[in-house]
Amino acid sequence: MNTIQIKDTLNAIFNEKKKRIIFWYDGDKEFEEILPLLQMNDVKILRLDECSTLELKIKIECEDLSGRYILYAPFHEPAPEDDWLLDIRLYSHNFNADKASIILNELNLDNQSIRPYLKERNTFFNNKDRFSRLKKLVKPDDSEEDIDLKMLAVITKADQPALFSILMKLFESMCHDNTFDETETSIYWTEIEKLDLRPSFWKFVAQTFGYINETGVKLLDFIIRLFVTDFSNQLKGELPASLEHFLIKSPSYAMNASVFLSQWRTNMNQFKQFNLISYAISQKLKIQDVLNAFQVEDILEVMSFEVVERRIISELRDQIVKNGISSYNDILGNIKARLDGYWASTYLYGNTYTNLYKTVYNALETAIRLFILKEKYQDGFSYPSAELMFKGYTIELFRFDQLYRQFNELAGKVELAGWDVLKSVCKKVEDIYSGWFLDNIALKWVDFLDVKGGLLEKWRIPHVSNQYDFFNKYISPTLKGSSRNRLFIIISDGFRYEVAEELMQDINGKYRLKAELEPMLGVLPGYTALGMASLMPYKKLSFKEDSSDILVDDKPSGSLDFRSEILSNYQGIAVKAEELTSMNKEQGREFVKPHRIIYIYHDQIDAVGDKAASESRTFEAARKALDELSGLINWIINSLNGTRVVITSDHGFIYHDKAPAPIDKSVVDKSQIEIFKSHKRFILGKKLNKTENTHLGNTKVTANTQTNMEFIMPKGTNLFSFVGGARYYHGGAMLQEIVIPVLTVSEMKGKHLEKSEINQVGISLIGTYKKIVTNISRVEFIQTDAVSERLKPRTLKVSLRDGNDLISDEKMITFDSASSSIDERKKSVSLTIKTGQKFDNKKEYYLVLRNADDDTEYDRISLIIDIAFANDF
Repeated sequence: MNTIQIKDTLNAIFNEKKKRIIFWYDGDKEFEEILPLLQMNDVKILRLDECSTLELKIKIECEDLSGRYILYAPFHEPAPEDDWLLDIRLYSHNFNADKASIILNELNLDNQSIRPYLKERNTFFNNKDRFSRLKKLVKPDDSEEDIDLKMLAVITKADQPALFSILMKLFESMCHDNTFDETETSIYWTEIEKLDLRPSFWKFVAQTFGYINETGVKLLDFIIRLFVTDFSNQLKGELPASLEHFLIKSPSYAMNASVFLSQWRTNMNQFKQFNLISYAISQKLKIQDVLNAFQVEDILEVMSFEVVERRIISELRDQIVKNGISSYNDILGNIKARLDGYWASTYLYGNTYTNLYKTVYNALETAIRLFILKEKYQDGFSYPSAELMFKGYTIELFRFDQLYRQFNELAGKVELAGWDVLKSVCKKVEDIYSGWFLDNIALKWVDFLDVKGGLLEKWRIPHVSNQYDFFNKYISPTLKGSSRNRLFIIISDGFRYEVAEELMQDINGKYRLKAELEPMLGVLPGYTALGMASLMPYKKLSFKEDSSDILVDDKPSGSLDFRSEILSNYQGIAVKAEELTSMNKEQGREFVKPHRIIYIYHDQIDAVGDKAASESRTFEAARKALDELSGLINWIINSLNGTRVVITSDHGFIYHDKAPAPIDKSVVDKSQIEIFKSHKRFILGKKLNKTENTHLGNTKVTANTQTNMEFIMPKGTNLFSFVGGARYYHGGAMLQEIVIPVLTVSEMKGKHLEKSEINQVGISLIGTYKKIVTNISRVEFIQTDAVSERLKPRTLKVSLRDGNDLISDEKMITFDSASSSIDERKKSVSLTIKTGQKFDNKKEYYLVLRNADDDTEYDRISLIIDIAFANDF
């Protein structure tokens, strides 16, 4: 500080702080030489070593009560008990011109005794940026230890001056180019050492984790101990000897390791670095080999290493394949617990990476639900009539097809990523579906087809509409109800009943929309031309003479233009789905304005499945169809002012991943018959002969045609040929092919709108939770509502907080029970509180519940923490 700066500072004290007396203690006599150079107007400079104390007091307090004085002392400030001028000093100002004192003033620190400490930290303060950032953090009553911690926060650019935040940023600086290299030096650690803050850093680590660093030991040793200790804390069983020497022994310090790692891996800005370091440590310690000594039950709560997730998945997979139904509920519980865990509930390597662990667990859960369903029908299907079996399919048996599709869709994603973890489960699923379900449902259903008076003779099921009555049953009544009514009819090629049921569930989970699903009995044979024609308005269906071409009121119906021409007689029009959705809102409204019925043709499933080259992607196409149809419905209602949309199909389909064997092929002697159309699943023609392995029918009965057109089709799931693919097929008489969905979606208005509100289930704390007396606290909740179409599952992040600052680990828990039993809707979680910090037993802390999807607060419950006594013993 130069002479001008000193004069400016002294003048500011006289003028701004309104002090007339300034004491200037200069124990090191740094400024004795420049004292004569300080010429200040109306200010008298007196040296305390050149005048007596009594003389000075008389002069200042009796003779000159308004004069301004600088009292310079070339010695250190005396202790209060030795200071004869203390009474004057108490109403005056102490001035210090040394750098430490200047820093003390600039940081607005109260404690004068830390000037020597500030002098020791001179190198840190030489950097203006560091000093500026530190100044924002420092409080007037900070101690030397407080300032050291804040210096570490400044160096590491931590979010807050807390050891956990400092460690996260320090460890982050050890990761480069998506790798953790223990040989790379952290730029932050280099700076910590250069500024002589390493001893302070290790002191904070020792206070929090009980880890005493020996000279020369690298950060890596500390990191290893954190991971091993967390691993041990969650492990049920003894830690292997190969890892025991890394363990933080003290239980209270060990808990902090788990609290820190929990906060680290759940920090959205830090989890990628956690993943990299966790992987490197697991490789270094050969955790994969260590896990061989444990059962899956021993490691179910461990989140330290990704390899644990893989081991658990492998074990659960093997249990599913080998064990019976008695173990399924336990396995489902374990799956749900792991789905709430870290590795399955976050993006592992960035926002674009699908979490395959979650996908695998969902696949395993879906497989179990299929196996449980199979156990229910272990003895086969024993329906007394076609009506009851048809109804049984629409109520529950369709789940076999749905679960099989959903499992294969999930398993396909896993396989595409190069994982073969589900291979054995896929085999078991295929054996149940292709080798048991399809065979057994075919064996029973065929009993109702060929018998005298059976379905092929009448093709009607009580209380079920026929597909060829679609327009009269579902469209005409609405049109007749009012001349203003407009209907949108979406016909999705190959959209089978179980896929429609999933779409219904999705729609009923949306605000102001209501979907109702009914089955129709499809036409036979169920192929596109006949199915599409049967859905049209008509007075007569027929075949063109000596042809398989379908005529609607004697007009061709095989193209979009032909169908549009037919619909024009009913104030209607036909349009492709992609053409309609390519229009903007104004164009779309103008397009539909002249028409009362708009037939929208959508083709995704059949376009993919009915080709040998792409049939393996049938279930992907079904998912895409669901997404497209959902979007199309929203487009119609939100942009085209539609209030009612009907979604149906021309036919269903069968798909199984197992390739057919030659024995699945039925052979027909075609030499004596007249064929108009030959297909994998049927032959249309005249003079057809029934054989032991085929059904014989007439479209006049099964499709309401005026023409007597005969058909034969193989029984069960057999095919006539494998041309065009052999895993996806339709046209036969199996339930999957002939149960045609009619999904009616309407917009809810008025008093019904309120009922359509979508909410998540409610959660309540069980019992009173007012006081915590131990570092590990168990909290129990109850799901107050059962999950339903309008009440969705809720996933909460549960933690203990001081205001918004975490003081515990954070656990995730999902409430998704659809059970009516209160006991089955209870769940609990254990929280570990950070040890080594003092809790005020008269202060309110909080149990905080946050919604996992958006971090909004669901509930905040006040409580008292009083664990001081517990920590003493």
